[in-house]
Amino acid sequence: MTGLSPTLRGYLWTIYAACATLALAQAPLLPGALAPGVCGGVVVFGGLAYLAERTTLQITQAVNQTVTGAVHIAAILLFPPPLPLALTLLATLAAELPQTQRPLHKRAFNICLAGLSVGIPSLAVARLRGTGLTPLRPGHVTAALPALVGVILLYYALNSALLLGVLSLGTGRPPWRIWLTAHRPTVLPELATCAVGILGAALWRVDPTLLGLLALPLVALHAALRTAARALAAEERAARALVQASVDGLTGLLNHRAFHDRLDEEIARAARGDRPVALVMVDLDDFRAINNTHGHQAGDAALVAIAAAIRASIRTADVPGRYGGDEFAVILPDTDLDEALVVAERTCAAVAAVALAVQGDTTRPSASLGVAVLPRHARTRAELIRAADGAAYAAKSAGKNHARPADDTPLVPLYRRA
Repeated sequence: MTGLSPTLRGYLWTIYAACATLALAQAPLLPGALAPGVCGGVVVFGGLAYLAERTTLQITQAVNQTVTGAVHIAAILLFPPPLPLALTLLATLAAELPQTQRPLHKRAFNICLAGLSVGIPSLAVARLRGTGLTPLRPGHVTAALPALVGVILLYYALNSALLLGVLSLGTGRPPWRIWLTAHRPTVLPELATCAVGILGAALWRVDPTLLGLLALPLVALHAALRTAARALAAEERAARALVQASVDGLTGLLNHRAFHDRLDEEIARAARGDRPVALVMVDLDDFRAINNTHGHQAGDAALVAIAAAIRASIRTADVPGRYGGDEFAVILPDTDLDEALVVAERTCAAVAAVALAVQGDTTRPSASLGVAVLPRHARTRAELIRAADGAAYAAKSAGKNHARPADDTPLVPLYRRA
C-alpha cells in the first residue's frame, strides 16, 4: 500500500476486516450446509464462478464487464450460507492469484469486494427463507418477485458502492461523477447478467442439465456487445479522423477547405433566414520578418499564440479559421457591418497585445483586418472573400494594425427583406 493516502489505506483495511468478519461469522454454518445432495452443485457453481471471473462483456472499447453476477445471483438463490460466500471467495482467489502484475492490495480488495457483494445478500435470502418466502419456490415465484428484485439491487448496490468508494478516494473525484462517466454504461449489462442468474437458478431447480440452455444466450450477448463496441469504436475513429481532416494541425483552427465549407453553410443559412453574415480577414503585418530573423520555429510559436488571441477575442458563435500561411479569417453569423467592425477591432487589439519572447527579445505582431458583409458587399462566397481581402489590403496600405470595412459600393441584394 505504499503511496496510498491514509484515508484510502483505512478504507481498504475496513473492507478487508468486514470480509474477514463475515467469513468467520458464517464459517460455523459450513458443516450443516454441506448436505450430500448439495456438494455436487457447489462444485459446479464454483467452476462456473471461476469461468465467469475470466469472461468479460465488452461494453465499449475501454469498458468491460464480467458475467460473475449471473453465477453469484444463482448461487445466492440456490444455496444456504455460507456456501455462496465460500465458492465466491475461492473462485475469486483462484482468478486473482495469477495476476502477479497487479498490486497485492488490489487483488485482496477484489476478493473482498466479491465476498461482501455475495455474502450479505446471501444472509438476506436466508432470512427470507426463515419467513417462509422462498424465492423460486414452485407456485410462489410471482409473490417472490419483489424479493428477487431486491436481491439484485442489493447485490448491485454493494458491488458498486464499495468499488466507487475506493475509486473516489484514489482519484479525489466524487463517487457520483465516477459512476456517471465509467459505470453507467455497465448498469443494464450487469442487471441483465443478474437476471440470467435468476433464470439459471430456476432451471437448476427443475433439472440441472437445463442450465446448458443458458450458454447460447450468453454467447450471443457476448458477441452482440463485442460487435456493438467495435462499431462504436469505428464510429469514434471516423469522427476523430473527420475532425483531424478539418483542423489545421498547428493552430487548431479550421483549415482552408473546412473554413470554405463552413462559410458556404453560413451563407446558405443567412439566405434562408434573410439575415446578414460577415467575414473578417486577418492578414498579419510583416510576419515574414519573424521567420527570417528568428527561424520557422519562432514563427510557428507566433502563429499558435496569435490563433489563441483571435479565438479569445471573438464571440462564441463566431467561426475562426487559418486561411493560409500568415492569414486568418473569421465568420460572424447574423452580424451586420457595425457589429463586425467592433469584433474586428477587438481582434486587432488582441493580436497586437501578443508578446513573443524570442532569443531574449520581445516581438509584438500586428495585423491588418478587412471586414465585408453579405449581402451588403457581396452576393457570393467568392465576392465576400474578395471584398474582405481587399479591405485588409487597403488597411495594410493605409498604415497597418487596424481594421477597415470593404468598399461600400451598392450591390443588388442577393435576398431582400420583406
